[in-house]
Amino acid sequence: MTSRNLSPRWLKFLKSLGIEFWLPLPLLGLGFWVVGGWLTEQTLTNSYNNNVLPLQTTQQDYRYGIVSIKVKIYPDKGISLVTVKKAINQIIATKYEKSEILLNATDIPSVEAEISNELGISRAKVRRMMRYRRQ
Repeated sequence: MTSRNLSPRWLKFLKSLGIEFWLPLPLLGLGFWVVGGWLTEQTLTNSYNNNVLPLQTTQQDYRYGIVSIKVKIYPDKGISLVTVKKAINQIIATKYEKSEILLNATDIPSVEAEISNELGISRAKVRRMMRYRRQ
């Protein structure tokens, strides 16, 4: 065997592997990596929204989604414990959130008035939804 005979076999073997296809792939990968890194850097360093307002903590909005208002009146202590159950609609199911309010009133009209003021809803709606129990 001479070197002349090995060269065509070697070239045939390389052509059978498809070397013309596989040689540019590392160069393409390197190009995508460099361009992708540059685009990521540009996107993360630019701030598109300069008018962002700071988060403000406010009182909960009870006007919508109230399911029930339960009041436990403790006349000997002079307080009432109000539990408000609010529905939170989500994509799959409805979840409920409970909040408790402590009031310094025990007679029903003043409790209704304070709940109405606290929740921002009418007294008629409070009366319809309110369930109370004296302890």
